[in-house]
Amino acid sequence: MKGQNIPDVMIYVFHISATLWGFTEQEAVTGLFTKDCILPCRFPPGHDEVIHWSKENKNVHSYYQQKDQLGEQDPHYRLRTHLFHENIPSGNASLKLSNLTMTDEGSYTCYVGTAQYQTEVEVQLQVKAPSSYALEYQKTNTERRLKCYAFLTYPAPTISWVQGSISIPETDREETRNGVLYSLRSDKDITNVTDTYYCHINLDHEVWAAEWKMQDHLPKVEGESTVIPCEHGLDTASTDSFSVVWTLHRNAVTSVLASFNGTSHSHQPRVQVNESDFSLRLDHLTAGDSGDYLCNISTPLYTKLAVTTLHVENSGNTGKIGLGVPGAVAIAVTIAAVLCYLKKKKKRGII
Repeated sequence: MKGQNIPDVMIYVFHISATLWGFTEQEAVTGLFTKDCILPCRFPPGHDEVIHWSKENKNVHSYYQQKDQLGEQDPHYRLRTHLFHENIPSGNASLKLSNLTMTDEGSYTCYVGTAQYQTEVEVQLQVKAPSSYALEYQKTNTERRLKCYAFLTYPAPTISWVQGSISIPETDREETRNGVLYSLRSDKDITNVTDTYYCHINLDHEVWAAEWKMQDHLPKVEGESTVIPCEHGLDTASTDSFSVVWTLHRNAVTSVLASFNGTSHSHQPRVQVNESDFSLRLDHLTAGDSGDYLCNISTPLYTKLAVTTLHVENSGNTGKIGLGVPGAVAIAVTIAAVLCYLKKKKKRGII
């Protein structure tokens, strides 16, 4: 029947159109700020290739007559684009874009014409900033405060706080700019130590969360040992970039005690991290060991601060020295330095 031949004719016409004009394909690429990336573009190999890369109405890179043609290139892309000339005969018109900026984000079009085909590829480029996040706990004689940080983000993040299950306003904030990148700090006073406090940092492409919780109060006597738990609820076996840092907060001074980043490290005498549950063991306690012990357990998109107050009663021997280290720096700087040190050792294969 004639009706049965119609689909075959339509398929044949579609095949001719595809052969002559090619397809418009779509790709998605994510690049890192200040780094290089490849915008993919494949086409059916042919002769006399004409390649035009464009973004909106900007000329990004052109190639014809077997060489680059950059006379009309937009100044924004000057000296930052590269075609792989040796791969063009095999159907590869991918573009290397160097030293990415946040304004490089957007939709790019790769047009390739040969004697036989015409192909168009749309590439959506997203540029991620080198963002990092942190939650800092500070205690003075009069107050406890949390500071939630977003460093070098794009676009500007939004930071929100929750106390228990209720959304609450921030106490204070500070915002700075580094070119197009944003850094933001949001503070919140702790008014009820029995509540759990949450900080959420929202960006277009990811959400970072942190929580603060006060654990039990531990009364001890000099000379005893104790184990301070680190509550987290994470599946550490399947979590990448997992780290733990134990610090002691006493008299507005912060001391790093121990850390774990695949291997445990003790930075003070008489302390040890349990590698199975990340609890902290302290031996031969002295009255000088009294203070707030903070377990900072972190992944790239989550941080939990668990605080335990230890009070060691003086048994009459006042000649012993506690764990505090004179000249210890503020917690955010201290923990960042320790984590950076551990990451460098891990990359070098030392730990």
